[in-house]
Amino acid sequence: MNSPLLTVTAAELAADPSARLWALVLYLAERPELHSSAEFGEFWLAYVYDAEVLNGGHLQYFHNRGTEAVPVTLVALHEIGAHEHAAILADCWSQVRQDPVSRVSSLEQYSSLAAERSFSAEDSAYFQVKPEVLSLLESHYEPLLVRSVAVDA
Repeated sequence: MNSPLLTVTAAELAADPSARLWALVLYLAERPELHSSAEFGEFWLAYVYDAEVLNGGHLQYFHNRGTEAVPVTLVALHEIGAHEHAAILADCWSQVRQDPVSRVSSLEQYSSLAAERSFSAEDSAYFQVKPEVLSLLESHYEPLLVRSVAVDA
């Protein structure tokens, strides 16, 4: 990639020092073909894992994403220094391999699934780990963020 993919304003960056990160996340969210690219793949896997867990816990992550990407997500987490997060994911994955998470097709069914299947201890542990995945992503991928997201006056 020679030229930036998108631009944020200096005012946006001043208002939110993470504006580059969020701009790239929104850009990638609209371009699934880039999710597994060499340039953005690990960034995206770590981001999506964190977003799913923060939104609805490990049950939501496994329900929505399955287990296929877990091995490469573990690599992505270790790459950015999120070793404790990766250990929690590995523990949850071990549980899911022994007792797979059922896919459901309605909110009512999901509510029932959540009532009978919980990763509450793991989710609580995840929420306590510092620094958070987003901070680690931003630090580790700062060169990519600077290259991908220009700042316009």
